[in-house]
Amino acid sequence: MASDVEDLSAKLQSHQRLSAKFQQYSLGEGSAREEVSEGVLWLEGSEKFRWETEKPFPQVIVSDGLSLWVYDPDLEQVTRRPLGEGEVMTPARVLGGSLSQLKSYFDVTLIDAGASNTLYELKPLLAEQAEFKRLRMLFTEDRLAELLIEDTLGQRSLIMLTDITFPESFDATIFQFEPPVGVDLIEVGGS
Repeated sequence: MASDVEDLSAKLQSHQRLSAKFQQYSLGEGSAREEVSEGVLWLEGSEKFRWETEKPFPQVIVSDGLSLWVYDPDLEQVTRRPLGEGEVMTPARVLGGSLSQLKSYFDVTLIDAGASNTLYELKPLLAEQAEFKRLRMLFTEDRLAELLIEDTLGQRSLIMLTDITFPESFDATIFQFEPPVGVDLIEVGGS
């Protein structure tokens, strides 16, 4: 019988390349849904993703495997930071992660969610290895439906996915980012 981490890894294998619409909520007292944002995401492996928030404020976050770009059109600002070895695990990197990464970074527990749902909870083995304290991943009929992220300050976000597709490939330009002319570029970290 497969362990919880092996079971999760097997489910994630079909999610190595995906696109989806999302709604993201900040959760308040008693898990009340507060601030909401909506958009679209694309993911390929553990290093490449594009996260476009459309409402209420536009924002684009792109990882091309070498750098993480965050573009805030309202602020006319782009932040770039290099990615490197020993990079902390983000929820996007978990989705594209391998079995060995999951085993190295997390304690994974299967939680009974009933019916056709499967719920996994991931807790970092070492606090500095992940940008969250706890991540819950809910699958409905083997498709990722929700992510619940609790950060190190205790703030919680719920991300609900819809219209998930698993394309054969993406246009390579989707994971490329070129700062628009006239915006401020802020370089963070690196040498």
